Amino acid sequence: MEIMSLTYWIIFFILIVGIFIVFFKMFEKSKPTVENIVIIAILIAIAALGTLPTAAIPGVQAASFIIIMTGIVFGKKTGFVTGALTPIVTGLFLGLGFWTVLQMIGWGLMGFTAGILSKKLKNNTPSRAVFGLSWGILYGWITNIGMLPFLGTISLGSVLGVYAASFTFDLIHGIVNAILLILLFGTFERIFLRAKEKYFLEGK
Repeated sequence: MEIMSLTYWIIFFILIVGIFIVFFKMFEKSKPTVENIVIIAILIAIAALGTLPTAAIPGVQAASFIIIMTGIVFGKKTGFVTGALTPIVTGLFLGLGFWTVLQMIGWGLMGFTAGILSKKLKNNTPSRAVFGLSWGILYGWITNIGMLPFLGTISLGSVLGVYAASFTFDLIHGIVNAILLILLFGTFERIFLRAKEKYFLEGK
């Protein structure tokens, strides 16, 4: 178990380094202005605020909705950065740990894929709902990896047990995402587009 734990920490240290290399590479190529950085900081703060009030209720939070909206409106790079850095801010209030890395990966990929599929997601409500539902479950699958090293024995049954135990909460997360993307998409799209047009300079 000690060897496994050591290996686990080494893997996650490498993942942290990799995430931040990607982060800085993206920023280096895009040459962000002060306005861009301020907007991204505000988006991260909004996403974090979407988690903190309901932190005691598993699966119920609006951070994923904000991160998906960020990817759709501001693009895949900003979606990834906002998603990847949001867990650090929430972690300052709720606690940081090895799970933070998995949250960074999950939310970062959520924002990134939302940016990639932005054209389809903007114009198709059912697609947005399915995307939100799917990412609620996928996010849970990614963060569940953090539980595996603490299992007494790694087997198919024990791994499936971990994922089965969290499925209800992951499903709730996905349903909340879908509902918010159906009901609030238009409102947040208008707000984010105004901010993007006024302050966000793409390719700078």
